[in-house]
Amino acid sequence: MFYNPDIKKLEKIKNLKISTSTIIDILDGLTSGSVLSHELHPLNMNDFYIVGHAYTVQWKLIKKEKCIIEKQSSTWEQVQQFLVPELHNASGLIYVAGYGDLMKHAALAGGMSCTYFQQLGFNGIILGGAVRDIQELRDLNIPVIASNIIPSDTQGAYYVSETGTSCRIEDNIIQTGDLIISDANGSVVVPLDMIDKVFEEAVKINNTENTMLAQIKSGRRLPDLINETGRI
Repeated sequence: MFYNPDIKKLEKIKNLKISTSTIIDILDGLTSGSVLSHELHPLNMNDFYIVGHAYTVQWKLIKKEKCIIEKQSSTWEQVQQFLVPELHNASGLIYVAGYGDLMKHAALAGGMSCTYFQQLGFNGIILGGAVRDIQELRDLNIPVIASNIIPSDTQGAYYVSETGTSCRIEDNIIQTGDLIISDANGSVVVPLDMIDKVFEEAVKINNTENTMLAQIKSGRRLPDLINETGRI
């Protein structure tokens, strides 16, 4: 399990605020990384930039036991691990929960749990599906990124199969420890072993593109700048 993020490095990355568009351009060139579904968007704030290592929660559908007369697990026993009780300090982490397909008909978290995640120190919350309790979510100062708001929850129909390993959101497998960067453009996943390489390149490109923007505003033609820099 991944528990010890480099907080100083994360702060440096956050202060640069390099666009997720730039990050995914680099990852595309490396044939790596992924972008989470455009259906996942912040539901409680608009202006934000978060960066942190994923801490994952995987949900699965509950199957009936072999013997229908045997006592079934209680709903709390099935879902309690979604509160990641093994963590006492989530600084530098982003809570990422997935089921597989987007779970739009049942909330993967709610106002009370998201408030708790903020108190633990998570930098943000990304759910591969729905969330509930929008009024409580609006009181948070971290973004909650999900597909939709719905009043129903997962208890009795789904269970948490593992935490701190990996989870799947549609075609994306997110490993605990992968870097998540999210801004108004969307959310990008950077594999753990590529973080340094990606950000070394990102700083160079970011400087080039900032210079290009300044030159465009001063009257330079974009086609000429693209030919000179190879960037757009």
